[in-house]
Amino acid sequence: MRIAMDWDGWGRINMNDAPAAEIAANQSPLFPDIDKAVLASCIGTYQKLGCWTRHVEITPQALDVVMDVFEHFGTLKGRYRHDQVCVAPPE
Repeated sequence: MRIAMDWDGWGRINMNDAPAAEIAANQSPLFPDIDKAVLASCIGTYQKLGCWTRHVEITPQALDVVMDVFEHFGTLKGRYRHDQVCVAPPE
């Protein structure tokens, strides 16, 4: 495993499947002030929530969810169309 895994390769696919402790051990140099057990717990929670998709595109549905969250907390000044804030990833 590499540090700061390539999201177009191993990382994007395996962040959902690799054991959280393995990912935490690999990524811990990027978070030197975070205990590895805490990092593993956070990663495991994100895995269970399904936060990491296997694709890089931000779908219109995903954008709506993000805007709903920010709107709920009062930090969204306005809603945006998908084409105003997202572009297709490079080929």
